[in-house]
Amino acid sequence: MFLVKYAKAAVLAIAVALPAHVVPAFADSKELIFNVFIPQRAPLFSKALKPWAEEVEKVSGGSLKLTVPTSSLAPRPRLFDMVEDGVADIAIAPLAFRQKQLSLYTITNIPLSAPSSKGASKAYWDTHETYFADADQWGNFVPLSLFTLGAPGIISNTEPVQSQADLQGYKMFAAGKEKTQIWKNLGATPVGGGGKPPFEFVSSGVADGASSAFGTAANQGLLEASKSITVVPGGFGGLTPFVLYMNKEVFESLTPAQQTALTSTSGGKLATKIGGIMDKIDKSGVKRFADKGVEVYTASDAFMAEINAASSFVENEWLAKAAAAGVDGSAALDHFKSVASK
Repeated sequence: MFLVKYAKAAVLAIAVALPAHVVPAFADSKELIFNVFIPQRAPLFSKALKPWAEEVEKVSGGSLKLTVPTSSLAPRPRLFDMVEDGVADIAIAPLAFRQKQLSLYTITNIPLSAPSSKGASKAYWDTHETYFADADQWGNFVPLSLFTLGAPGIISNTEPVQSQADLQGYKMFAAGKEKTQIWKNLGATPVGGGGKPPFEFVSSGVADGASSAFGTAANQGLLEASKSITVVPGGFGGLTPFVLYMNKEVFESLTPAQQTALTSTSGGKLATKIGGIMDKIDKSGVKRFADKGVEVYTASDAFMAEINAASSFVENEWLAKAAAAGVDGSAALDHFKSVASK
């Protein structure tokens, strides 16, 4: 007991003896829990998110430490709730679980709007800063970065899909009401996902095919269950949006320097880096399909026009959401497409 009291007294004495400007740096140091639900061996984590967390610590002068739990602290549908409730301070999550609240940020779901994940991710953040931020849809969160997965293409376990006519009578795996409606408009029969991965449907023949980013598809088993793939420039059904976000109360409790350490290392800089990683994964995915003997096609201009007509309702619905949020949707979408195309 004596030693404990002596140690506490010694620490206090050292703190009092230090110059005044040194003590606050020690007192203000903070650990932030950074929840990542994807496997830590995945390139998104090992090549982007982990280096980002390390960079934040470095830029903050060691006053911030980002700790990543060994497993997710919540299932995917609860990721936003988890940060809102203070279980974690920072997280990444698919936007799908808060798309009603973050209605403007469903812009990446518009099909054929971006030629690459890198372009889309850069444009996503830029459009947020230019058009969306003032709409203040984030509530109890602070967005740190926005990014997308790769452009989905069409995967078939029967005949190649190169036109709307090829889809007549096809049963296509569909997750979400927008994809379901697009398949219907193209003449295919949507097969509901029910939370199961597309591999189970396609490999068993319950579905004749699916739409997916090719890197993801190859990693999820569709490499073994496919006979042909069709690359759709710009993405069939849009590019899946993700967000890197933080508890607003925790962010505001940090010093200005600590806040800058978080924001200066993320934003468009991180979005562009992640998008580039996603594109490399998808390029590798297409090669893996080809190496497996799967036929690889690219959608023709005529087929692209058919897809565009079948999915135009997605853009119209988003424009209505933008108008409801007080945003010039046409200008924002033109800006997004312009930045993404560069």
